[in-house]
Amino acid sequence: MTDSAYPAPHRQTLDDLDPESATTDRLIALVRSHREGEDYPTPEALLANLPVVLRALCDHVLTGPATAMDVAYRLASLIDAIEGRQAPAPPHQHLH
Repeated sequence: MTDSAYPAPHRQTLDDLDPESATTDRLIALVRSHREGEDYPTPEALLANLPVVLRALCDHVLTGPATAMDVAYRLASLIDAIEGRQAPAPPHQHLH
């Protein structure tokens, strides 16, 4: 008996979203599915990289091929990174 490999499940992409029904929350959900298993950057790294990320976004828009969905996805990625970092810290246990 041979083991047959199952094909990888379809990974939803930006092209799978209907632009008419796309929302910020749906884009953030898509970003989160793409980031699954990755650690979120530290607050220091977020702040340090923010100018680089915003410059890249600006360049992407200025080069012409950017669509509204492209820009919205990139903004959703920023929102997710910030929100992911704001997750409450686990409670400290007090030992007596």
